[in-house]
Amino acid sequence: MSAAHAAHANHSNAQRAAAAAGIVARAGRRWGLLPYQVIAAASFAANAVLRQGKSAAGAVSAVRSAARAQGGAA
Repeated sequence: MSAAHAAHANHSNAQRAAAAAGIVARAGRRWGLLPYQVIAAASFAANAVLRQGKSAAGAVSAVRSAARAQGGAA
């Protein structure tokens, strides 16, 4: 079993969702998002993990891509 798979197995969906939301919340300002956009983006990332089964990294990547598309500096 790979280390990534082992880490995945040891963390609940809620923990991965919280991690994704935290990463987005910390990085959102660097990406050029306004405070209300940071909140929405963090929520989007958490929902991507919880409802769509994405990894935390995949959810953060999706949010970063969306920020770029909106004209942010991500």
